Amino acid sequence: MVRREGLTTAVTPLQPVDCTAFAPLCADAPDPWTERQLAAELTKPTSRCFAARLGEEPVGFACFSLIGETAELETVAVKTALRNRGIASALLQQAFETLAAAGATRCLLEVRCSNAPALALYRQLGFTQLARRRGLFDRPREDGFTMELIF
Repeated sequence: MVRREGLTTAVTPLQPVDCTAFAPLCADAPDPWTERQLAAELTKPTSRCFAARLGEEPVGFACFSLIGETAELETVAVKTALRNRGIASALLQQAFETLAAAGATRCLLEVRCSNAPALALYRQLGFTQLARRRGLFDRPREDGFTMELIF
């Protein structure tokens, strides 16, 4: 349990049964994951996915790939009405602790250059920019930043 801004968020491993409830949380993303994609992610041996709940309500999820000492944040989503309330920060910090306990020493991610809220969050969490990659994202075509956090 993580408490932020008056909200107590429970962070647990995301389970296949959760996909129906959690996939819609990223529906407003430029390239949202479907329920099928989320379920497929959970079958990968390198996948580490985490669910955030307020009580029983699904409010966020994050999926990582863990290979050796490197975790890569594949996606993170928070329910639109609850954004900017510390849920993503709490979710990611708990995930980082779990990933570090599993042997990760760093986390990489890619983020759209225009995604100011995500960039602010990642910088607040301690990520540093490694590179700008031209045309990294589709729908719409856009540059992205590669960022790194050392645990």
